[in-house]
Amino acid sequence: MEKTKEEKKKKWLSTLIQVIIGMVIGALGSIYAVNKLAGKWGAFGPILLVLFMYIGIFIHINIHEFGHYIFGKIFGYRLISYRIGFFTWNYENGKMKFSIMKNNGYGGLCAMIPPQKELETYMEILFYAGGIILNILSGVLFISFTYIFSGLSETTNLFFYVLGIVGLFLGIVNLASFFSGNYPTDGKIIWSKIFKKPFADKMMVISKIGSQLVAGIRPRDLTIDLSIDLDEPQIYDLFAILYKYYKALDSNKLEDMNDNIKIMEEKIEAFPSYLLPALYNEFCYFACISGNKDKAKIYYEKAGKILERDKDVNGHRIKAYYQYYINKDLKAAADHCDSALVVADKYPGRGQAFMEEDLVKALKEKIENQQS
Repeated sequence: MEKTKEEKKKKWLSTLIQVIIGMVIGALGSIYAVNKLAGKWGAFGPILLVLFMYIGIFIHINIHEFGHYIFGKIFGYRLISYRIGFFTWNYENGKMKFSIMKNNGYGGLCAMIPPQKELETYMEILFYAGGIILNILSGVLFISFTYIFSGLSETTNLFFYVLGIVGLFLGIVNLASFFSGNYPTDGKIIWSKIFKKPFADKMMVISKIGSQLVAGIRPRDLTIDLSIDLDEPQIYDLFAILYKYYKALDSNKLEDMNDNIKIMEEKIEAFPSYLLPALYNEFCYFACISGNKDKAKIYYEKAGKILERDKDVNGHRIKAYYQYYINKDLKAAADHCDSALVVADKYPGRGQAFMEEDLVKALKEKIENQQS
C-alpha cells in the first residue's frame, strides 16, 4: 500500500511540474506581450492579446491533430474521425463527412485505428507524441519569426510571438500525464508506454480490438478479457463495455445486451462526448426491441440531427427499427433497410458492418412477411 501511495505522489509531482512549466511559459509570454501591446494599443492591448491567444489555440489544435495524422499515416493507422472544437469529420460510406457536434472536455480529436500488424513500441509512442512534437516545433518556429522577419510591424511580430508561446504551452501541458474529461492526455499514454504501466497495455488492447473490427472480425468473435472497473471507469473500461454490448448484440444475447446497456446508461457522464451519438443510437435501438416506447423516443430525440443526417449502415439500422417498432411505418422502415444494405460495404468497421447487415436483413424479412 505504501508503495502505491509513493507511486501516486511521484505521478502527481511529475504532472504538477510539467503543468507549472507550461503555465510559467504561458505567463511570462503573456506578460511580455501585454507590455508590448500596452505601449502601442493602450487599454486595448489585453483585448488584442486575448484575441491572439484564441487564434493561436485554434491554429495549434489544428497543428496538434495534424501531427497525430501525419505519424498515423506513416505507421499505417486508419483515420476514422477528425475533430476540432465543434467541427467534426467522420469517415462515412467511403468518404469524410462534415458535421457540427457538441464538444466537452477536449479541444480536438484525431481518431485512428492501428494496423493489424504488430507495431514497434517507438511507433506507437511517436503516434501519440505526434501532436506534441508539431506543437513544440511550430512554437519555436513562430517565435523565431519575430527575429527572422525584422521588417514586420511590431503587432505582427507579437502575433507570431504569442502563437509560438501558445504552441509551446499546449505541447508541454499535453506531455503531462493526466485526464481531461475522462480522456487521457497524450502524455498519459506516452509515459505509460515508456514506463510499461498497465494503463498503456489496456489502451493498446482496446486499440487492437478496434483494428480487428476494421479488419473484418465480427463483434461476436472478439475476445474481450479486459477486467473492468465500474467504480471509477477509465477510457479503456468504457470502450470495453461498449464492445461487450456489440458482442452481445451480434450474438443475440438479450440479457447481456440489457446488462451492458444499464451500465452505459449509468456511466453516461463518464463517456467522452464524441461517443455519445453512438450510445444514444444503441439505447434507442434496445428500447425499440424491448418495447420501451417512451425511452426509445427520448434517445431518438437526444441523437437528434446527428442521427437524422447519419447515412451509414448503422444510422439506417437505428432509423429502420425506430420506424418499425415505434412509428409502425413499414414503408419507411423498409426504405431505411434498403438504404442500409446499399452502403453496408463502405462502413469503416468491416466486422461491425457484417453484424449491421444481418440485423437489417432480419428486420427486412419481418417487414416482407407482414406485407405479403
